[in-house]
Amino acid sequence: MRSPAEQAPTAPPSGGGGTAVPYATTLVVDVDEPELVPRIPGESVRLLAQVKVTVLDRAEGDHADPGQLALLIALDLAEHRRERMVTAMRAALAAMPSGVSFAVLTAADGRGGGPVRYYPAEPGAWASADRKHRVNAAFAMGAAPLAADGAPASSGYEGWLAVARRTFAGCDRPLCRLLLVTDGSTGYENASLTEELTACGTAFTCDVVAVGADWDYQPLERIVSRLRGTADAAGPDFAAELAAAVRRACRRAVPALPLEVTVRPGVRVESFVQFKPQHLELAAEPSSGPHRHVFHALPWDPAGSGSEFLLDLRVDGSGDPLGEVLQFAMVSLGPRHEAVTACWRDPGLPPARTASNASDETTGDSSRFLDSQNRMIAHLKKGLTSLGAGRRADAERHLGQAAAVAHRLRVRWVLDEIEAWGDIHDAAAGSVSVSLPADAHRVSVTLLRLGARSANGSTGRTAGRQRTACPRPDCREPAAPGAFYCVRCGKELS
Repeated sequence: MRSPAEQAPTAPPSGGGGTAVPYATTLVVDVDEPELVPRIPGESVRLLAQVKVTVLDRAEGDHADPGQLALLIALDLAEHRRERMVTAMRAALAAMPSGVSFAVLTAADGRGGGPVRYYPAEPGAWASADRKHRVNAAFAMGAAPLAADGAPASSGYEGWLAVARRTFAGCDRPLCRLLLVTDGSTGYENASLTEELTACGTAFTCDVVAVGADWDYQPLERIVSRLRGTADAAGPDFAAELAAAVRRACRRAVPALPLEVTVRPGVRVESFVQFKPQHLELAAEPSSGPHRHVFHALPWDPAGSGSEFLLDLRVDGSGDPLGEVLQFAMVSLGPRHEAVTACWRDPGLPPARTASNASDETTGDSSRFLDSQNRMIAHLKKGLTSLGAGRRADAERHLGQAAAVAHRLRVRWVLDEIEAWGDIHDAAAGSVSVSLPADAHRVSVTLLRLGARSANGSTGRTAGRQRTACPRPDCREPAAPGAFYCVRCGKELS
């Protein structure tokens, strides 16, 4: 059951700093199994709906209006990386479109102090990316305070995010971007990081460049997932990765445009998962009420490439009539509204013959297919996490379930990923064995890569290309296509 797509140009106010970016939106809601069998008393029924969205940016050029952009670069790096940091910052400054407002954060005193604005130094000031400020900033980087080698961290990632949040609060640009460059010099506390991520809300997006090896990337995936960004692992020379992150952050973009799901009484949202451009389970805003849920997805693709979501509802049909089309929820995107509808079928009658009923689980254009993909990715991540923690039974159970779904859906890249950590004896049956101990850093790199991978197996940058690996026999760290250096040992890749 498909709701008609609607499209109309919109141009919301920019909130200050330049003109608004014109864009058009489409919203389609597709329930592929619109008949619900009446529940057993006391039980609810599952209702899946596929949501497809496009937000087409109609601005001209390769990046957003510079008058709308504010770019904050946070350098959470150790002192021994100074020379390469200066090189990377020069590349980053050169990649900025002229007219972008930018600032740089560093450690306060180089001895583990909290982050502060380093350039420009004036409180509340932002620099324009013109020739003068590019030259001055590049020169100033040579004296930027970095974390002393071996010094204990006194400010976690939550500290960097808090300073970024306060810095952006004094900025009138509607498109705010944080680039966090970190080599693990900062620690973190789960509770504090969770609290700060909630406080950041949708004030800015955050891209991360993870430099070096032998440290835990786990919090980075949480940061970029919650703040709708991307994460790249880089070797000791990270200039190319930082410049690429700057270019991505400055692409044409529309202001924040959340998806809202409003449900009727007796219906609850079990989950709302984004599949494209990245696979991510979305969390509703804490302020959302029991019936209205607000979700902030990853930034919309300015080229108009569609985003896909799976809405999982639990429906209580007590007192509903049989055979009548009923509305259980409403999905909204700005001025667009589409209903989630279905009907309760008399269990004594045969189901209606529809194309959706006839399709199997491997059909890509169905909510059942997306649901299977979601379970596959979830089991793969849980299996890798268990592997890194040394829990063999849990790792083999979750990776086995991921292999079984991947075999059924014919998703080769997931099977390849599992085989990198062990042996698949029978994919259809989910029979997998793993080798322990597993390299914890390698596991964290893989999880970080999965966090930036769409559920259909491509990231947009690496689709159709084979992964390579470090040529050193004692390393063999997997590397993403296009990488220049091994993220573990730093060796140059061929």
